[in-house]
Amino acid sequence: MERLLNDLRYALRSLRNAPGFAVVAVLTLALGIGANSAVFSVVKGVLLTPPPFPHPEQLVHLAPDFDAFGLKAVSNSVPEYRDFTTNARAFASLSAFRRGDVTLTGQESPRRFHVVVGTASLLPTLGVAPVLGRGFTEEEETPGRDKVVILTDAVWRAHFAKDPGVLGRSLRLDGEAHAVVGVLPPGVAYPEDTELYLPFAPTPEQAAESKRGNRSLSILARLKPGVTLDAARADLRRVGAERTPDLVDQYRQAGWSMGVKSLEEQVVGGVRETLWLLWASVGFVLLVACSSVANLLLARAVARSREVSIRAALGAGRGRLVAQFLTESVVLSVVAGALGLLLAMWGTDALVAVVGEGLPRAHEVRLDLPSVLFTLAVSVLTGVIFGLVPALQASRTDLNAAMREGSRSTGGHRAGRLRSALVVAQVSLALVLLVGAGLFVRSFLALRRVDAGFVSEGVLTGQLALPGVAYPDKARQAAFQQALVSRLQALPGVEAAGLTNVLPLGGAMDHSFDIEGRPRLPGELWKAVEMRAVTPGYLRALRVQLKQGRLLEDRDGADAPWAVVINQSCANIFWPKGDALGHRMRLHGPDNQWATVVGVVDDLREWGLDVPARPAAYYALPQLPSVHLGMAVRVKSGDPEALRVAVESELRAVDADLPLFDVSPLSRRMDDAIGARRLSALLLGLFAGGALLLAALGLSGVIAFSVAQRTRELGIRMALGAARGDVLRLVLGQGLRLSLAGVGVGLVLSVALTRLLGSLLYGVSVDDPWTFGGVALLLTGVALGASWLPARRATRVDPIIALRAD
Repeated sequence: MERLLNDLRYALRSLRNAPGFAVVAVLTLALGIGANSAVFSVVKGVLLTPPPFPHPEQLVHLAPDFDAFGLKAVSNSVPEYRDFTTNARAFASLSAFRRGDVTLTGQESPRRFHVVVGTASLLPTLGVAPVLGRGFTEEEETPGRDKVVILTDAVWRAHFAKDPGVLGRSLRLDGEAHAVVGVLPPGVAYPEDTELYLPFAPTPEQAAESKRGNRSLSILARLKPGVTLDAARADLRRVGAERTPDLVDQYRQAGWSMGVKSLEEQVVGGVRETLWLLWASVGFVLLVACSSVANLLLARAVARSREVSIRAALGAGRGRLVAQFLTESVVLSVVAGALGLLLAMWGTDALVAVVGEGLPRAHEVRLDLPSVLFTLAVSVLTGVIFGLVPALQASRTDLNAAMREGSRSTGGHRAGRLRSALVVAQVSLALVLLVGAGLFVRSFLALRRVDAGFVSEGVLTGQLALPGVAYPDKARQAAFQQALVSRLQALPGVEAAGLTNVLPLGGAMDHSFDIEGRPRLPGELWKAVEMRAVTPGYLRALRVQLKQGRLLEDRDGADAPWAVVINQSCANIFWPKGDALGHRMRLHGPDNQWATVVGVVDDLREWGLDVPARPAAYYALPQLPSVHLGMAVRVKSGDPEALRVAVESELRAVDADLPLFDVSPLSRRMDDAIGARRLSALLLGLFAGGALLLAALGLSGVIAFSVAQRTRELGIRMALGAARGDVLRLVLGQGLRLSLAGVGVGLVLSVALTRLLGSLLYGVSVDDPWTFGGVALLLTGVALGASWLPARRATRVDPIIALRAD
């Protein structure tokens, strides 16, 4: 211990005597360690922290695919859910739920809550129970029973001040009284943004066999102990094969298969690859930082060769010398780790703020004790990694040579080769990061250039939901919609306003359908059509381009003959001759009627900007009313958010109990839809830029050190007639050789590693030659620029002074 304390005191004294070196080394390492800690905090919170449920690895989601219609992971119907609860054997329990929103009234102002309407088995399947009160009973799954509600801990704390007397209190949700029967434990909410739970009570109509196509339920199940995902899939195939022959044939023709996803895959599957990529990227940045500091230590070791030789002459063994140098490097890394921890505290919050709602389990992200321990471990490991090789190199000292050459010792060819190898590694790692960043930037820009089919600028959007008690029939729903749209359209500065059942990028609403006079051939399957119900002003508010015919108009009212506008993809698939106008189509359903195609519009990217447009049909909202509504209001000029107060005022004038929620410009929804790709491009660009800067500084430092060590040689060359241009080319050539070697190694690594990015890119190939070529040229140019300053200094060497040196 005394020896360690002595080494520590000597290390601190040595670093105090070289403040410039210590500051540069600490800052370089702090950036790498801080970035790693921040990204680790996000990875740990999102990917590595298990969900707050017992044995979460047993929880799975069941969602069918219908390959014949091109549909993946769609919802389930009530009859299908009952198929599985009755006949499946692989599950200890199954539950069904659907997400939604309810309005709480009876207070100063109406408030919107995210709810899950689930079966009584949902909480037992999750493995949780209320800390106050009880869960739902099977009797409460029967229509007509008393209405009850369970609160999450967050709602209990925020809105009821943790009052234990909340049990039995009546809350008016969507116009109906609900008694509070339970409160969940802290941190328990699934899906994670759920605030209230209501019991699911399917009506006889929903449970009828004829409603197998009405899909609105998610199914969450718990596997029996020892049952694998493959075994569960096999069991579900058996359940499907045991249906009636007619149903088996229908499902087979539709290309039905039952997908089984783990809870982890369901929640974080969309961001897993991106987060692992970001963590790997900051790992590369840390390696570049370590290489830079290792080069600094190698250069410093050469300058200290006389000191080391004296210590060796006084009896210090190689092990003691290595221990001393390692102590200095670990001290540097620990100080850098402390500074990096401060950077990580800011960086973690910044990452979560930038990603926002696009990051699942964002509430789990924090710089906690495991993150601090990770930072400490990275700091110590980093100190050992970047300090070991310089320590070994410095301890391998030729005593006589060092004493003879003094402070101008070259450190040997081996040290020079090692410094050059570290620079090559820095350049190659920087190139890998730059190629990855370039691919993601090009992918993001390609996505930004996608023609969405509508103009998002200048449109304010929002959502509202009509409670069934106040709006029990289509007539009242249609009257509300007409009154609201009329008021919105009359606002000063409004160009167009409309309502829809689903806003752009808001999700799927698939329907099978028939075309009049065109019976299906045996075994023939048609793609499902994306159904949208809209008021006449909605497509005008989005400035959707009309290709043929007309848009929906006020004459397409509830009592008028049904009309429908289809998109170009639908027209191309089902009327390839361009004669869609005048034909009639009918969505499958008991209340749906034949609708005449009156217009064809441009394709809208309804599912996402990176998803090809699907066949879509736009029906008149008065003819297919919906209680879930999206609003779109286009302003003639200016910021659409300036219209928010006026829009909310008009809504209150129509119905004071309806809140408008999720209000934002449509352009922001567009930005949010590609937020993950923007984040990837931004962070990779920052990491790559940092690595490029470190690589450039490392190369410049190596060349400068080489020039300093070769001062006498350069003086002799110039004394013998070498021109300044010759010296300039000599030094630049050294930098160019190192940079080209790094570029070559980096290109090989990039070709291998970018194969892993294919699923994360859009509109650009993983071996895009423009990206590879541009990055190689950029890095070579930066390397030459980094070599230029020490090369210019080399040309100013005075031969007389150089020959007098040493």
